Amino acid sequence: MSPISGRATTGGGDGSHAEANVERTQPFDEIKLAIGDSFQIQSQVEQGESRYYVKLIGYLRGKSVLVTIPEADGRLCFVREGQVFVVRFFSGKSAYAFTASVLRSSSIPFPHMHLAYPAQVRGLVVRTGERVAVRIICAVVLQEDMKTVNAAGVLTNLSVSGALLSARRRLGGTGDLLSVKFRVEIRGIEFLAAIDATIRSLARDESGEYLHGIQFAGLSDDVAIAMTAFVYQQLAESAR
Repeated sequence: MSPISGRATTGGGDGSHAEANVERTQPFDEIKLAIGDSFQIQSQVEQGESRYYVKLIGYLRGKSVLVTIPEADGRLCFVREGQVFVVRFFSGKSAYAFTASVLRSSSIPFPHMHLAYPAQVRGLVVRTGERVAVRIICAVVLQEDMKTVNAAGVLTNLSVSGALLSARRRLGGTGDLLSVKFRVEIRGIEFLAAIDATIRSLARDESGEYLHGIQFAGLSDDVAIAMTAFVYQQLAESAR
C-alpha cells in the first residue's frame, strides 16, 4: 500500500507502469523544504478520512516537525496528542509521505502543533508525462472576442502536467489560454481542481469532436499533490 497515493504500487505484468510506481525512502532533512510549504494531512481514524492543509513552520532533526493547526470552514480543527496523521507533500519533481503522531499542540503564541519527526520519508518521482485514460466532465472558461465565455468539455486522458480535452466546439488555437475546472475522487474523497492551461495542440476525431491538447500551468502544492495521487491511483487500479 502506498502512503503517497493510498493505493497498491504493484506494476502491470508488461512492466509498463513499473517505473511509475517505484517508491524510495530518504531522510526528511535531505528534502529541500522551505518555511511556508504546504503539507496535506489525513487523519487515520475510523470515523472518516478528512484531509486538511497546513503550513510548515520548521523542524529539528530527530525531535519534531512544526506545522500550523489545520482549519475547516474558517475554524481551527481539534487535534489531540497521540493522534496519527498521514502527511503528504510535494517538492521538486517528487511527491512524499510519512506517518506521524501529534506530540503537542498549542494556541500560544499562535496555533501550531509538533509532529513526531519521521525516521524516513517515502518518495515517488512524478513522471509528468505519465497519462491515464479518464472520462471527466469539466467546465472551461476562455476569452473570445474580448469577452469571457463559459463552455463544457470532457477530459479523456490526464497527467500531472496536462490533459486531452474533448469538446463539441473549438475552444481556441495553439497558444491560447483557458481555465479548466473539474473534480477527481481520491480514495472516496472528492477534490475540486481549478487549473489554468495553455492549448498546445488541436485536432478533430472521426465524430467531429475537437481534441485540445492542454498543458497545465502554475500548479499550487495542494493541486499538485492531489493530481499526483489521482494519477498513481488510476495507474495502480489499471494494473490489477
